[in-house]
Amino acid sequence: MINVQAPDSILFSQPGVGKVERTITPTKPGRVKFKATYWPARLCDHDSQVTLVPDDQVTVVGRHGITLLVVPAGYISPGNLPEDEAGVQEASESQSLGFTQKLSSVFSKLWG
Repeated sequence: MINVQAPDSILFSQPGVGKVERTITPTKPGRVKFKATYWPARLCDHDSQVTLVPDDQVTVVGRHGITLLVVPAGYISPGNLPEDEAGVQEASESQSLGFTQKLSSVFSKLWG
């Protein structure tokens, strides 16, 4: 018998904004309000030493099952820099690649 399961973790093509309702630490999931609904949430990057407290804004970058994967608001993500300054496009592309590689690394550590 073949057991085929869909992956539990996905990254959103368009990250969204959420608000912390219950404290989130690298070792303890919390809760966020996202799109008018409350969801369990945890940090996408378990290596970070950040603690998110109620009322902090977060960027929702994906989900694992029904648990949202979040990063602190302002975390460098693709496309959040202006592209009209000299060298910024190159920096943005480099940071986008770094962001993608970091998230891929996190996923492979957790569920690889």
